[in-house]
Parts: sequence; C-alpha cells; structure tokens
Amino acid sequence: MNADSRRLYRLLSVALAILVLTVSSAAQTNFKVIHTFKGTGDGYGPWGQLLHDSQGNLYGTTINGGAYNYGSVFELTPPAGIGPWTESILYSFNGSSADLQGPQSGLVMDTAGNLYGTTFWGGVKNQGTVFELSPPAISGGIWSEATLFQFEGRRGNGAGGLVMSPSGVLYGTTLWGENVYELKPVPGATAQFKNLFIFNDGTNGFEPEYEGGALVADKNGNLYGTTVFGGANGEGEVFELSPPATKGAPWTETVLYSFGAYSTDAAVCDGGVVFDKVGNLYGATHSGGTYGYGAVFELSPPASTGLPWTETLLYSFNQAAGDGVNPYAGVVVDASGNIYGVTYLAGAFGGGTVFEISPSGGGVWTETVLHSFNGKTDGENPYGGLMISNGNHLFGVTSTGGVKGAGTVFEVIP
Repeated sequence: MNADSRRLYRLLSVALAILVLTVSSAAQTNFKVIHTFKGTGDGYGPWGQLLHDSQGNLYGTTINGGAYNYGSVFELTPPAGIGPWTESILYSFNGSSADLQGPQSGLVMDTAGNLYGTTFWGGVKNQGTVFELSPPAISGGIWSEATLFQFEGRRGNGAGGLVMSPSGVLYGTTLWGENVYELKPVPGATAQFKNLFIFNDGTNGFEPEYEGGALVADKNGNLYGTTVFGGANGEGEVFELSPPATKGAPWTETVLYSFGAYSTDAAVCDGGVVFDKVGNLYGATHSGGTYGYGAVFELSPPASTGLPWTETLLYSFNQAAGDGVNPYAGVVVDASGNIYGVTYLAGAFGGGTVFEISPSGGGVWTETVLHSFNGKTDGENPYGGLMISNGNHLFGVTSTGGVKGAGTVFEVIP
C-alpha cells in the first residue's frame, strides 16, 4: 500500500466505520460537560489536548471560531464553589498573511505564564507558524500575540504540538517538512530555528504525528515520538532522537519499533507516546489490532543498550458490545498504571468513547468504557487526547457535537 493509498484509507476508515449502537457505557454518572462551544465569537472545533496551570485553569485551542472564524485560544476557569466554569477567549486569529489561522494542537506554558502553540495555516507562506501569547500586566487585560516562526518550503507546516525543555527551548514536528525542529525564543529578537532531523519517507518513517500529537522528552533530553507511516513495514514507527555529545553535531535517530501487519499488530499511530514511572512507553493506533479498528500498545525498554524494545498489544478495539473504534489521540497513564484515552467513533451512540485500560493480573488488561458520546448535549468525535489532573480527573474535548454542534470540553472522574 503506497502513501496515497494509506491517506485515502485513513479518510475512508472514518467515513465507513460500522457503528454499533446497542450497549450503554459503564460510568455515565461521572461525566460532565464543563463548556459547550457556540461557534463564531466563541470557539469552534477543539482538536488539541488541554493544558492546566497550578490554579486549575484550563487552556486550549479551536481550529475555527473566534471573532474572525480562523481559530482561537481559550481559557476555562473553575468555579469557586458549585457553579459553571467561566470561558475567556484569550486570542482570536484573523487569517491575514501577517496573522495565523487553524491551531489544531495543544499548548505549552513557561514559568512566566506565556503560552506557546502552532498553527496549521497562516503566516506569509500560509504554511503555519509557532506563536507566543503573553498574559496582560493587569488581570482582565488583553493578551498579546507574537509570531515566533513562520514555516515555509521544506520546513513547512506546523501540524504537531510542542514540548518545552526546562530551559525554555521548544521542540516540535511538521507535516510537509517531515522534520523535527528546535526553536529557541529570544526576548526582543527573532527566535532561533534549527532542523534536528528530516525523515526520508522510507524506513525511518514519515508524517511525524500528523494529527497534532506532541513529542515527549526524558530527563536526558532525548525526544520520543511517532510517525503515521514509514518504518520497516510502512505502517508507522516509534522513534527516539538523541542530542549529540559534541555541540553542532547532528542528532541521532533510533527506531524503537516499527508497526506491522494490520491483523496482528497495531498500525498507523496518529498520536504521540507517553512514559509511565518505570520507563515504559504507551500509545494508541487508529488502525490495526486484532480487528483492524485500532489498539493500545506498550513498548518496554531493553535490559541492555542496543537491544530492541519489546512491544505488547494491551487491547484491540473491536466495535462490538458498545466498544469504541479508531483512537486518533495518544493516551495518559495514572499513578496506578491505568491507561485512559478516547476513540473517535462508535461506542453506544456512535460518537466515540472515553475508555480505561487496567491491568487485571497475569498480563491481561481489561477495558472499561467510561462514557459514550451521544453527539447531542455532550459532543462527539473526540480528536485530541485526555489531560489528567488531581490524581484521576480526566479532561478532554470533542471536535464536534454539543448543543451548538461546535464541540465541548468535558470532565470524567473514573
């Protein structure tokens, strides 16, 4: 299957997935919609993972909506007691060549409270940007936006989310540029951009985290991520990028795992990966697995350097008995080792699910559907990954649905 055929498959898998609408989810009472988007003037279509600060405020982006319908950055503030969350639109993109449009990934925040993100379009070449939003000096004032970098040519398209190092350096991925890059914000000057690695559309992968996943970094500064396609079998890979020992030398890529055949292995990983507390990596693929509708996988590091990582399929989505299918986002892991994520489709009502995968002994993992989206009041088609806060509170977004059809922000307590 060539790259064009795989891209067509990804579109058809969403359009043609068979939805089973018979069994209700297991834990409806612990689900709550905390915001419903209204469209123009408000956000429309949140795709990326949410971010929270130390006060419990949530931050995110919408790919459309805002004052000009080219996307927005929003904040949700929790109530002091019992009551609704309060939404503020921090910035509306205007779609001009000097501004940005279409943020589809989540945000990161530095120690000063500045927010950083990417847009899929906009900028002088209309190939996306990296932007910074700075909070006002006085509470309630206007946030200020600065474009740190505009993609063009072989560097093109800010599809992926960002990860920030402790020193404030940003790392991200692009779609059209097929690269991993480093960006160093410099106050009062142009940010310093550097390509760290360019994929070759071959055995080392291509389309890194196309659907807005973000890289993850370990304590040694190594970066970990996924590609949608490529790898040894053409179905995507998990990679590690290691910084050079000598300044100025190239970064080194190691393919930790290449996904295999659809019927026996996970395939096509659109989201990123996440570590647990002992160094295992977890993620989800929107295709492959036993039934072809996606899977949750674990990668365990080798006992000795240079040996391959070991993959274990923890769960295969099967679209039967109210199960969800086609997870496009990554997963999160709590302190007890439980894994949480969302599926884009199916569930009891066809609009996707929030799921939990838990170890049940003897190497067996059990799935629980925590919520099935009905496409009406609670939204549908969750695209971005979950965020975990306060131990076991899960927050996420639906890309569509809700009362106004523009998506929702929700909370689930397992």
